[in-house]
Amino acid sequence: MLADHSLESSDHWDILQQPSCPSNVGPLYLLLLAALDRGWQVQEPVYLRSRWSDDGPRVYHFILNPVPPTAGAPPRLISVPEGPEVERFVREAGLSVTLRQ
Repeated sequence: MLADHSLESSDHWDILQQPSCPSNVGPLYLLLLAALDRGWQVQEPVYLRSRWSDDGPRVYHFILNPVPPTAGAPPRLISVPEGPEVERFVREAGLSVTLRQ
């Protein structure tokens, strides 16, 4: 996918909120990939923490920043449940991960 940098940063985020095509991959992981395709960048570290309790499922918290930085465009947070696809993405991208309890 080619990024269209002619849109305002808020327009980029609004486009990402549209429903995605059906898939076996989680919708939040697809949202992360779509954001990266649209020109957002992951701010390291990525946080891995329990979702509700210490015994519950874990999620990756990705803080995303628009590229290029746009005045007034806030960072965005996408929380993606732990799974093989997102773990492979984090590993292949070489992202640093901070474990939080």
